[in-house]
Amino acid sequence: MTQPPDSTTAAASFLAGAARAGARRAVISPGSRSTPLTVAAHRLDGLPTAIHLDERSAAFAALGEAKVSGQPVILICSSGTAGANYHPAVAEAHQSGVALVVITADRPPEHHGWGVGQTFPQHGLFGDHVVATVNMPVGGAGGIEHAVRAGWQATSIAIEQGGPVHVNWPFRLPVEPAADAPPPTVPASLREASAIRVAPSHADVVALEDLAGHSTGVIIAGPYAVLGGDGGNQTRDAIWSFASRTGWPILADVLSGLRGAPPDVPIVDVPDLVARANGLLTPDVILRLGDTPTAKSLMLWWQSLPDTQQVYADPRGRWHDPSHTATDRLRGDLALLLEAVSVTNPNTDWTDRWRQLGVDARNAVQDNIQTEEWTEAQIAAAVTNHPAVTDVFASSSMPIRDLDTIGSSNWSAVVHANRGVNGIDGVVSAAIGAARASGTRQTVFIGDVAILHDLGGVFDAVRQGVDLTIIVPNNNGGGIFSHLPIRSVLDDAEYETLFHTPHDTNFSFFDAVDGITFTRADRESLPQSIDDAADRPGVSIIECPVLTADSVAHLHALTAAVRAALP
Repeated sequence: MTQPPDSTTAAASFLAGAARAGARRAVISPGSRSTPLTVAAHRLDGLPTAIHLDERSAAFAALGEAKVSGQPVILICSSGTAGANYHPAVAEAHQSGVALVVITADRPPEHHGWGVGQTFPQHGLFGDHVVATVNMPVGGAGGIEHAVRAGWQATSIAIEQGGPVHVNWPFRLPVEPAADAPPPTVPASLREASAIRVAPSHADVVALEDLAGHSTGVIIAGPYAVLGGDGGNQTRDAIWSFASRTGWPILADVLSGLRGAPPDVPIVDVPDLVARANGLLTPDVILRLGDTPTAKSLMLWWQSLPDTQQVYADPRGRWHDPSHTATDRLRGDLALLLEAVSVTNPNTDWTDRWRQLGVDARNAVQDNIQTEEWTEAQIAAAVTNHPAVTDVFASSSMPIRDLDTIGSSNWSAVVHANRGVNGIDGVVSAAIGAARASGTRQTVFIGDVAILHDLGGVFDAVRQGVDLTIIVPNNNGGGIFSHLPIRSVLDDAEYETLFHTPHDTNFSFFDAVDGITFTRADRESLPQSIDDAADRPGVSIIECPVLTADSVAHLHALTAAVRAALP
């Protein structure tokens, strides 16, 4: 009988199979039971590694890298609560279609149920938040070939189905590597995996072609209408080309990947403010692409159009129709579908009317963006107008909304956010991974409460040696709730206690941290502070103190100005 390989050899074989399938990195959370995986990853040629001390930060860093690169990242941790700390990032990856391979080391079966430390049931740890679960045999009991193919399969599933795969792997002692362990080999027949591209049906092509040739339409491009990685370029170009050929204007979310288009592409400027001002025209057809838009005003608008045909398509084949108003759904690869439509007779009058709405609204914003009080909209304007801001990771809550509302349709920065579950945790950590994937400085546009949720990520960014400019509009609490009905329902004292929740944090404590440069900026100094941060390596934090009441009033004033400027 053949002796099974030691655990480290089996782990190396699994990771070699994962790398062959397309995994770009292993992010490791140190621990004892995961020793075979950690040592194997560190020694494996062709699989870069990164060590993150905190599991939650590690998971979000892996998420950010996989999201921006479009390639899967492996996570490795020990048994016990280590894997549970991965859960928020795993849930976000599942909802936003990001490929991860999450390997949790486990204790062997004989340890479970007997009170052994760092042991609890890990099968199904992530519930419905993974696209697949793989339960490995103890150590190397499955043999080399099984380990190689299990790694290749798990990574291929993550890529093809667009989401995280959980691999639970129990190990017995000893977990240390054998001295004579051979290097892993992968059969040449195992190829790199790729996302499944399904050709659109002839019926869908004909239906869209008919609509495009006979209807006035508009395209609403939500978050991740274009996915990260090189594969998204074809989809982006196909959407731009379709809009130009049909004359259907694009209302492009800041996360859509479609702003900053060539001049011949009809993109409407500041669509959120135009919608808030009730200035949008009524089309025959709305083609909705990607996730639900950041701007709720757009969904409220299309909900008010019961006679408008609403066609939905998503590059990952998922459903995003919370309003239950889609009248048809197009299937198959989005780029292939739009490229197949041969219509080339744009309704230029229709297109010009939409373009003019955006021009008038943008002029109104420019005329009214400066007020006596410094507001969050002004900070967002400074960020979107600054040439050094080319790659952005924004927190949910107000920062991503402000970028979406204020940012120009010509703004070509690459913008990401965690909008699958819309949590505010792990934003700086995700930006660490984004910086690794892009190889460029990330501007982290993050609220004061959100950065308090990820202080570990701030310190980890220094340790990882990435370049981050962290801009913090500080309204001393949960300013987003001031935009919700609850603000007018409760009296000031109850609202402050339960929702605004002032934290009274003086962020200047960052100035005492080695590797962090801290600046407190105002309206006049913010552009120079961004310049200074871009000129030095490492982590820079720029705090921008504002008052929530001023920001809310300014948004209302901008909406009123746009309303007055529109026909």
